[in-house]
Amino acid sequence: MEYQGLQYADSVTLQAIREDIYYIGKCNASFIGANDLNRIINKYYAQLQEAVRSVNENFYMVVATSDLTQAGQTVTYPDGNGTAPAYEKMKSIWIALNPANPLAPLDSEYERVNCIDPDQISDPAYQFTEPTALLFGTYFAMAVSSMDSTPYPVTNGFKVYYIATQDKLINDTDTPKIFPSFHDAITQGALIDVAERMGNTKLKADSVALFAKRLRDIQSYASGRLPMQVGVVEGQDNIGGWTFPWGRTFNGM
Repeated sequence: MEYQGLQYADSVTLQAIREDIYYIGKCNASFIGANDLNRIINKYYAQLQEAVRSVNENFYMVVATSDLTQAGQTVTYPDGNGTAPAYEKMKSIWIALNPANPLAPLDSEYERVNCIDPDQISDPAYQFTEPTALLFGTYFAMAVSSMDSTPYPVTNGFKVYYIATQDKLINDTDTPKIFPSFHDAITQGALIDVAERMGNTKLKADSVALFAKRLRDIQSYASGRLPMQVGVVEGQDNIGGWTFPWGRTFNGM
């Protein structure tokens, strides 16, 4: 369902947002350079992301997968090393034990892993009866039942769902990861700072009021968006599976 409220432009990329700001603000790159303007743009882009995250953090949830190779193995968290973006918050860990096909486990064959602090275990000989992840600073260690009969290795035997750290808009072709209908809100926010520099009190007042309205609008809109299992979400092109708006699947963690 597309947002049908107030919209001003389809500022798809960072470059397009800058061009809109120059046009509406009646200024150019000689007044405020691209790098300086990018900093201002990202300031308001972050505020819009936070408005979405505050009511629906799953908008930025992604899944990283890793092979299950042996009982007791350790797995590094997604850390932005090129295989998966860094995480802000871990949501859940899932494991496929004893899948019918170790090369392609079914979604129904994954079970949720208990996550605990290692300090909770005082007996070194303790035997786990359920899949359990011992959480450390940059990795977790798996503990499974001593009766485990998993046919190792299991391709993509681990799934980790987490809220990913969002990158700033840096390249001209970068696209904001907010609902497409609200790209113009970044422009309106940035115009607050641009108008302040220009001494244009009317433009600043108008931009302050409009950006505040757009923040309320996007927060209200985001609170009603649902995962793909329930309904199609604006901007989500990857149909099927357990995917969320702007969710991306990375192999390896």
